Amino acid sequence: MSRRYLPVNREKPMFLPLDMQEWVPRDHFVWFLIDVAGQLDTSAVEAGTSPGKGRPGYDPRMLVTLLMYAMSCGERSSRQIEDRTRVDAAFRIASGNQFPDHSTLCRFRQRTGGEDGPLEDLFTRVLYVCAVAGLGRLRVIAVDGSKIWADASKEANRTLEGLRKLSRKVMEEAAAADGDCGCESHGHGEAAVGGCGCCDQGMLPGLGLCGPAVLPAGWGGASRAGRIAAALADLEAVRAAEDAARRQQAGAYLAKAQAGQAPPGRVPEEVAVTVAQIALEQATAAQQARCDAYDRRVAASGGRGVPGARPVPPEQAAAVRRARERLAAVRKAAKARAVPPPGGQDLPGGAGRGKRTKRPPESVRNITDPDSRAMHCTRNGTVQAYNCQVPRCDDGLILAARATQDVNDAAQVEPTLTSITAAQQAIAAGHRAGGHPPAWSRIGTVVYDGGYFSEKNCAAEGPDRLISPGSWEPAGSSGPHTPACRHHDPRDQMAHNISTRQGRDIYRRRAPLSEGGFSFLKEEIGLRRFSMRGLPLVQAELTLAATVSNLMLLYRRLPSLPRPATQQALSTARASPGQPGMPGTRSPAAPARPRTPANTSNRPSGPAATKRRATSGQHLTRPLTGPADAKVLQHALWRGESPVFTTPRSFARKGLLAIV
Repeated sequence: MSRRYLPVNREKPMFLPLDMQEWVPRDHFVWFLIDVAGQLDTSAVEAGTSPGKGRPGYDPRMLVTLLMYAMSCGERSSRQIEDRTRVDAAFRIASGNQFPDHSTLCRFRQRTGGEDGPLEDLFTRVLYVCAVAGLGRLRVIAVDGSKIWADASKEANRTLEGLRKLSRKVMEEAAAADGDCGCESHGHGEAAVGGCGCCDQGMLPGLGLCGPAVLPAGWGGASRAGRIAAALADLEAVRAAEDAARRQQAGAYLAKAQAGQAPPGRVPEEVAVTVAQIALEQATAAQQARCDAYDRRVAASGGRGVPGARPVPPEQAAAVRRARERLAAVRKAAKARAVPPPGGQDLPGGAGRGKRTKRPPESVRNITDPDSRAMHCTRNGTVQAYNCQVPRCDDGLILAARATQDVNDAAQVEPTLTSITAAQQAIAAGHRAGGHPPAWSRIGTVVYDGGYFSEKNCAAEGPDRLISPGSWEPAGSSGPHTPACRHHDPRDQMAHNISTRQGRDIYRRRAPLSEGGFSFLKEEIGLRRFSMRGLPLVQAELTLAATVSNLMLLYRRLPSLPRPATQQALSTARASPGQPGMPGTRSPAAPARPRTPANTSNRPSGPAATKRRATSGQHLTRPLTGPADAKVLQHALWRGESPVFTTPRSFARKGLLAIV
């Protein structure tokens, strides 16, 4: 039997609808995004624009919608966005049949970026809208950090000496362009005492009298000389702070060594020679005291003799000889540090034991993006990046997004808890406006991985938290442990809490929440590398990506919500005065989700089906009695309903507890 196919005739005229809006289905994400942007209060974004006296400028609300839709498609290049507004129907609808050029898009992103800028306000309002719709259940919050690459190369990193060399080179080029150099008694670029008109007192050209400063709009439009000067000033400030801290630590160590209470551990290099001399003097004095005590015992015996041999003189004592050798080794090492050895050679002090002593890494700064840092990445080694912290709640909603310069996560617990508390206020206001249970907006447990584990983070104030102890071994027994266990060391208490069944059940949800959030940002939105430079603009780009992620989550979770109901729910964002997360603001409750009539012709029948229909959509107030009721709860949650159970403590221990 021969197969039959539909005919393919490419010569036949292809007619399109006259209205381009009919090219895109009405349930497309771009229409949903337009509805959301149309209902949000974007006055903060509009306040940052200045159309001027020329031709009318582009609507900021349209530009925000276009940028958010482009980011949802993984397109972050301003030139590509400009091209797609001409050839892509969805982009053309998002832009309102207008074609803003790439320069307009870049200036708009720079103008709306920055800390506490319009994009931060937009993120908070979207968070409020998601809470009105029923998202933002804070029973479990997973926090993690990920390295997102900066728009700079790690080969552009320079040490302090390298930056000084670059600054001298720039000044020499400027002097050559201006004419003959008038420097006397010093090299060009090294300001003489009292000032030098040629060197301009050691300041790079184009920086003025105030010296280098971080630009408020990032480093995208800064000159190379400005970036070099800012990196040099930052690194010199860091070097001065490190030297002051080392001197203070060395002074404290020296004071304890002089009192004969030298703490164990490594001796600071600044006082190593002095401490070795003190140790030699103390060993010599102790040996001389033994000899003198022996002589006094002999004189008091009256010639009858004293048991034991006479101690050797201090010059021949083993302790004094070891202290003298240690002093010689320390002096040799200090002399070698004054002249750094060539690369690849062993430093003094490690010879004789077969070990290569590694030099501590020097602080560097990047001359392309001075705000970025060289960070270690598990898969790619050392990369030039920012450390981004993203807390994500139980249903996948991103609560905050922060870009930091710290190379690890140890110092990010308290700032993250502050961000979560601020987001909880907006979510609580949204849940009140949407008529949802107050328990949804109560912060439950915040979960961290092993990179955050420290005594300070375990004992910090704030919500309950679980931090993976990693290789930490508690001082007490290894189990069994219950929440009633109490330990003096907060790290032991944290290790015991996470070893319980409740702790393990909560902690195993960390990886899907935190890793899934970064996976979505990097794969779907394409945020593997920032397209702007400078911490303020990087923060704005990360905030916009988190806003788009929350809107896409809302779009996926509410596919059956009709458009009028969506607009009525979103209108609460404009109805509430001031900040949408401000406590006390109330708005009309969102209408209940209408149910679509089901096709009863194919509905299953029988006792089991009758029982399922009887329990569907009801708010049960009886206690859980077994796994069957737990299964009913799971199906109700999957359908989007909110059953309320009074759960006995015995079933909570068995793992049947489900707080909605």
